[in-house]
Amino acid sequence: MLVKRILLVVICLIFGVVVTTGITILIGTTPAQYGTGYFTLTAIALAFALGFWLDKFMGTNLLPK
Repeated sequence: MLVKRILLVVICLIFGVVVTTGITILIGTTPAQYGTGYFTLTAIALAFALGFWLDKFMGTNLLPK
């Protein structure tokens, strides 16, 4: 169970950083111009969103039923 939870966190954080980097490239800026705080918070928000969704399918039971 612990391995699944760690895998969930790693997948979500990687997803958040990759998508946020893609967003900054699409709008034609760099993470430094976009703002380090905004970049970090956007990546974390996307990671949480994916984490809530994946929690059900991976069976990690992090959220109460």
